[in-house]
Amino acid sequence: MFVLSREEMYAIDKFTIENVGIPGQELMENAGKGCAEFIKNELLNYSDNVKETLKGSSRENLKKETFSRFKIALFCGSGNNGGDGFVIARYLQNWQYSPKIFLMGSTDKMSHETLSNYNKCEELGIPINKIENESDDLSDFDLIVDAIFGIGLKGEVHGWQADVINKINESEKTVAAIDIASGIDANTGQAEIAVEADFTLTMAAIKYGQLLGKGREKSGEVLVIDIGVPENVFLEFQIKGKLATCENVVFPHRSRFSHKGDYGRVGIIAGSPGFTGAAILASRAALRSGAGLITLFHPPGLETIFENQLLEVMTYKLPLVRGEESNLLDSEGFNKLNSMDVLLIGPGIGTSSEMVELLKQITTFWNKPMILDADALNILADNKNILEGISGKQVLLTPHIGEFARLYDVTTEDIFKDPLRYLQNFTAKYKCNILLKSATSVYCDKTGFVFDITGNDGLSTGGSGDVLAGIITSFVGQKLSLKDAAVSASYLMGETAEKLAEIRKPASIIPSDIIENIFKY
Repeated sequence: MFVLSREEMYAIDKFTIENVGIPGQELMENAGKGCAEFIKNELLNYSDNVKETLKGSSRENLKKETFSRFKIALFCGSGNNGGDGFVIARYLQNWQYSPKIFLMGSTDKMSHETLSNYNKCEELGIPINKIENESDDLSDFDLIVDAIFGIGLKGEVHGWQADVINKINESEKTVAAIDIASGIDANTGQAEIAVEADFTLTMAAIKYGQLLGKGREKSGEVLVIDIGVPENVFLEFQIKGKLATCENVVFPHRSRFSHKGDYGRVGIIAGSPGFTGAAILASRAALRSGAGLITLFHPPGLETIFENQLLEVMTYKLPLVRGEESNLLDSEGFNKLNSMDVLLIGPGIGTSSEMVELLKQITTFWNKPMILDADALNILADNKNILEGISGKQVLLTPHIGEFARLYDVTTEDIFKDPLRYLQNFTAKYKCNILLKSATSVYCDKTGFVFDITGNDGLSTGGSGDVLAGIITSFVGQKLSLKDAAVSASYLMGETAEKLAEIRKPASIIPSDIIENIFKY
C-alpha cells in the first residue's frame, strides 16, 4: 500500500487529468460520492441515534422524513477540499438527510470544479452559512464533516479559523475529515491546532502526515477512498513511501529438509554487569524467531548468569586484552566473531572506553550485515569517526527518537517536526539503513520509507527494543535483506502485541510475553 507526500499526490492528480484523460470534475465527484457513501452507510445509518429511530420499523417502510432528522454540519473551505465537501452535501441532500454548509472561504478563490459544486448546492437549496469569525452552535448536529483545508496546508492555523477548529473539537460530535484532518501538515504530521477526527476519508492513498506525530493521533481511523485513479498510474512514479501490511511483509523461508546451518550463525555482542537482561532478551528473541545457531559474546564475569539462563544459546567470553596496538580481541576472538553471518551489537554493553574501542575495531574489519542498537548507538553519537567508518557497509541502525536525535546532534523536538527529512539526510550522508522506532516506526534507506503502524502501549516498556533487535538479527541470519528483516520484525512484534491485547491489558504486556508469542497467532 502506497503512502504519499503532498507533492506525489499533486503529481498523480495532474497525470491522471492530463495523461489518462479523467477530468478534475470527475475526480472530485468520485471523491465526494465515495465519502458520502461511507458517511451514509457507516456513520449515519448505523449510529446509535439511527438505530433508536429504526426500532420497530423495517428500513423499506421508513418515511423520507425519518432521515431528515439527522443533521450534518459540513465545514468547507474554498479549495478543492471544500469542493469535495460540496459534493458530499449534494449526495446527503439527495438521500434526504439535512446537510448544512459552513463556508470558510470565498467563492472568488474557488477553482472551476469547486465553484461548480458550490453553485449546485445553492440550486438544491442546501443551507449555506458563510462564517468569518466563529461557527454557530453545533449541539443540534449528529455529525460534523471537515473539508476546510486539505493537504495543501503548510504552517499553523491562526485566528478565527483556529477558533472554529477548536469549537469543532469541543462539540463532542463524531467528526469525519475529508482527505486530511484540517490543520495537519500532510508531509510532517505537525498539527498544533487541528481537527480531531474520528475518521479520515483520504483520497487515493494514505499521506505521510496521517502516520506521523500528532497527525496520527488526530486522524482517527484512516480509510482510503477510491477516486478513480487507475492502479497503473501509481507505477508511473517512483513513490517513496509504503505501508507495512500482512500482504507485503516477508518472513524467512523454512524447509523441512533444512538443518540448523541453513538459518544463520547469529552473533550477539551484549550485556554488562547490571544489564544482563538486555542480552538475554535479545538472544531469546533471536532464538524464538528462528535463528539456527546463536552465540552470545559477552564481557568476562557474566558466564554463570548467561549459561544458566540461555540453555539453547552458546556463550563466548570476549577476551578483552590490550596489546601494543590497543586491539581488544585476540586471534581466537577475532576468528570466532568472523565466523558469524550477522552481528548484533549494543544491548546493555555500556559505553566504556573498552566498548568504544571494541566497536571501532569490529566495524573496521566487519563487512557482513550488522545491526547496531542501544549502547552501540550511544557510542556512535559520541564517536562520529566510527559512524563515518561504517558508511556504505551493510549496517542497520535501530534508534528510538531520542537516540536518533543524539546521532544527528539535534533535539528530539527537531526530529518530531520533520522526521522524514532528517532520516533522508542521515541515510544519504552515512549510506546506512535506519529503523526509527516510535508509535509509527519508519524504515529508511536510499530508496525511501516503509511505515509500520502496528503495536500498542504494551511495547512502551524497557526491553522491547532488545527483543526487536534480536528478531531483526535472526531474520537477517535467515537470509532476509536488512530492509525486509527490519520491516517484518517490526510488523511481527507490533502484531504480536495487538494479539496479546485481546487477552490481557496492554499495560501488563512485557517483553518476555512478546518472545513467547512470536508466530503463535
